[in-house]
Amino acid sequence: MCNRSVKVTQKVFERAGTCLLGAAALLLPATTAVDAKPGFHPVVIRGTGTPAPTELNLAYVASFPNGSLAPALDKLNAGAMKAGDTGIPDSNPTLEKRPGAIILGITRPVDLSPDLVVAQTAWATDLNFGPGSVSRIRATFIAPVGPIPGGGFAIGVGAKTGGSEDLPEEPRIFTTINVRPGFVVRLQVPFGAVETTNTTLSQEIKDLIFSTTDPQPFTIELTIDRKNGTGQSKLTVGDKVVGPLFFHLDGFPVDSGPIISAMGAGPAVNANGPGQTASVQVRDFRIYSNVGG
Repeated sequence: MCNRSVKVTQKVFERAGTCLLGAAALLLPATTAVDAKPGFHPVVIRGTGTPAPTELNLAYVASFPNGSLAPALDKLNAGAMKAGDTGIPDSNPTLEKRPGAIILGITRPVDLSPDLVVAQTAWATDLNFGPGSVSRIRATFIAPVGPIPGGGFAIGVGAKTGGSEDLPEEPRIFTTINVRPGFVVRLQVPFGAVETTNTTLSQEIKDLIFSTTDPQPFTIELTIDRKNGTGQSKLTVGDKVVGPLFFHLDGFPVDSGPIISAMGAGPAVNANGPGQTASVQVRDFRIYSNVGG
């Protein structure tokens, strides 16, 4: 999401919820054996079939020691992550450094057009994931803050063309947990899917993520398969797994299409949260790849 407005209509958000960064109708296999680690209790969701997964290598890690954006592992030659907002006046993008974390925040101006979304994201840039590539983004967050139960904010991970500036015309793929009015929370793919894909989180999982006294870390994962034109989205909270959601890529064809050059994580606020602020701690950001690693 950086230095320019991301023009996402309210209609897009309603399709995805029914953000950026945050998008997608549910489909139903359980989690795969790969995801079923000892002691895990997968949450059943709906999804389409998907090709066998490609073996991916860990290629980039940012764990934010003392709030540093420099990577601990960088086989992609991406360099330090760069914070970037959507460039909307009075949105007050913030980045606060903590030992082992960064806190990203963004505020939605009261009178902002519903066609616009404000967001603040930490990006790994200068990437080169073109046709035929397979990549996975994984970020671990904790302590999201935003308008509850009024909704209107999201936390997510995604990929796009360009750099840390989030231009409205840049193709993108995002998966988010989106908090909607009435404290309805969904794992969804609001951008980059041919059809809207989402599933509603249980009260148990919401309580774990949004507890004000003992919030639990949660990991959002997005796999982008440009060999088969498909994607997967997954949420993990403790021993609970939601997903994967399977979808077909939109805007990134198998044999053609733009290079994915930026991947990142952060919060956004849509038209359901006028005048509201959202923030979240990012504890870990990783990229896995079948190239460059």
